[in-house]
Amino acid sequence: MRAAAATWRRLKLQPQVVISSPLPRAAQTAELLLEGLQSKKPVVSDERLRPGARWADMAEAQAAHPDASRVMFVGHEPDLSTAVELLTGASSVRMRKGGLACVEFRGSAEPGAGELAWLIDPDLYESEADASG
Repeated sequence: MRAAAATWRRLKLQPQVVISSPLPRAAQTAELLLEGLQSKKPVVSDERLRPGARWADMAEAQAAHPDASRVMFVGHEPDLSTAVELLTGASSVRMRKGGLACVEFRGSAEPGAGELAWLIDPDLYESEADASG
C-alpha cells in the first residue's frame, strides 16, 4: 500500500473525510491512505462499514458529515463493489484489496445517479513502483 502513495498524490485525491470500517485491516489501510496523501485528517471509524455493509449503511455514515462533498470509504468486499454497482447502474464491478473507485454525482448520492469516473486496480501500484525503482 505504501507503493500506492505516489499514484494517490498524482490523482490529487483530496477526500474531506475518510470513513473506515473499524476492523483492523481496513483501519490500517485508511491510515496508510492518509499518510500517503500527507493528510493530517483523522480516519473516522464507523461500525456501519463492517463486513456486510450495504449502500444504505454507507449513506448513513456519509450523512453524519453533511459538509463533506468528497468522501472516501475504506471497507470490505464485496460490499464496496456492490455499492459502486448500485450507485452507477453497472452490471458488474470488481474491486480488489487496495483498489480505488471514484463515483461522481451531479446531485445527491443516490442509487443509479452516479458515474464511474475511474477504477484503479492495485496491480498498477506495483508496476509504477517497478518502473520508478
